[in-house]
Amino acid sequence: MAKKTRNSRDSYKKCNAQPRRGREEARGRGGAAAAAHHKPHREAASNAAVRQVMASDSGAEILYGKHSIKAVLLKRPKDVERLAIAGREEYHQDLIELAHQAGIDVIHMEWPDFIRAGRFTDADKHQGVMALVKERTIYLESELHQLADAKCVLVLDQVSNPQNLATIIRSAAFFHADALLYLKNRAATPTPEVVRFAVGGAEMIDMYQMTNLSRCLETLKELGFNVLGLDERGERTLAQHGLNQKTAFVVGAEGEGLRAKTRQYCSDLVRIPGGATGLESLNAAVATTIALYEFARLSEDTGG
Repeated sequence: MAKKTRNSRDSYKKCNAQPRRGREEARGRGGAAAAAHHKPHREAASNAAVRQVMASDSGAEILYGKHSIKAVLLKRPKDVERLAIAGREEYHQDLIELAHQAGIDVIHMEWPDFIRAGRFTDADKHQGVMALVKERTIYLESELHQLADAKCVLVLDQVSNPQNLATIIRSAAFFHADALLYLKNRAATPTPEVVRFAVGGAEMIDMYQMTNLSRCLETLKELGFNVLGLDERGERTLAQHGLNQKTAFVVGAEGEGLRAKTRQYCSDLVRIPGGATGLESLNAAVATTIALYEFARLSEDTGG
C-alpha cells in the first residue's frame, strides 16, 4: 500500500512538475515578449534623443566630410551651431582647434550614436565629422548688379548631374571665378551632398539662383560681360577668342548642350579644340574646367 501510495505521490509530482515548468516558461516567454514589445519604444526614444543633438530651430542643415567642414569653419564660423565627431580625436584635431577658436561646441559621440544622429547610410562618406550649419547665402537674379566688378562668372544651362555640379563648383573656386549661376528648376542645386563632393569649394564662390536664364544673360551683358557659350559648333576656340575682358561662360546640359534659345542670347560661341567622329564634345564639368583654366592663363599672360 505504501508503495502504491509512494508511486501515486511520485506520479503526482511528475504530473504537476511539467505544468509548473510550462507555467514558468510561459511567464518567461511572456516576459520576453513584453521586453520585445517595449524594446522598439526604448530604441525609438534613444534614437530621438540622439537626433536631437543635431536638431536646430533655425533651419540649419547638417554638413559632413572633413574638407567641407573645414571650409565652413574657415569662411563662416559664425554660421556653425555645433560640431560632432566620432572616432579618434587626433584625426579631427585641426577641426577641433578651429571650432574652439570660434567658440563652437564640439560633441564627441560613439559611432552608433553618430550614425543615428546624422541618419547616415553606408553610402555617405562622412569621415566621422558633421556640423550643424546655417544655410549659405544663395543670391537671386535680382541681385546680379553685385557682379559689376566681377571678371569671370559661370552660367549653367540645366546642368542636372549633381557630381558635375560639384566638380564645376570646385573648379570655379580653384580658378577664382567670382560667381556661379544655376537654374532653380530642371537642374542640380547645391545640396549637402553636392557641397561634400565639391570638397570645400562651395564656400569659396558666390552662387546665384536663376529663374529666367535669358534675362540673366541680358543683365550680364549690360554689366559689361562678354557672354560666351561653350559649344562644339563655335567657329573660334577659347585661345583664338582672347579672354582679356569680363567673361561669362555659359555651360550646357549633359548630352544636349546649350539650348537653342540660350545660344541666341550668347555674345559668341566658342569651342575647345579636339574631338573625333562620335566624340565631338566633352563632359560639362571637364569643359568648364578647361575654360576656367584658359581664362586664368590668358588673364595672367595679359596682366589681367
